[in-house]
Amino acid sequence: MTHQFEVIAELILHATEDSKKIFEPIFELFQIKEDEFTIEETLGHYGNPILLAKITLSKKRAEEFVKKLASRITKTQMKDLIENIDLYFEDTTLFLRIGKNELVSKEISLQQNNAIKIKIKMPVYKKDEISKKYIELLTV
Repeated sequence: MTHQFEVIAELILHATEDSKKIFEPIFELFQIKEDEFTIEETLGHYGNPILLAKITLSKKRAEEFVKKLASRITKTQMKDLIENIDLYFEDTTLFLRIGKNELVSKEISLQQNNAIKIKIKMPVYKKDEISKKYIELLTV
């Protein structure tokens, strides 16, 4: 099923957060290596240090990431996601956020705050098939 799609995951780490506690579950759950992330150091509004981490996966790696992600989302959250899938995409990009706090416990929880942003880009050529394609991707 390797579509021409990619996954982009972005996270913001504040100075008060232990980056090791955030990254280790990512490495373990998704078989991602530390050096695959690009890390940018910047300053927050009040001059506090912030790390911006980003990874882009494509083709087979993106497919594997989505399968692992979907398999760890609770049935309740997956049901809600599927029922409201139209609220999670723009054009043909699906936008999800998973909680950093839950990730530390190796749990995947769809959250809006203090979250890792995940963009799943998949070419869908018929607008009326976008929902169907993403539901297929998430439930395989």
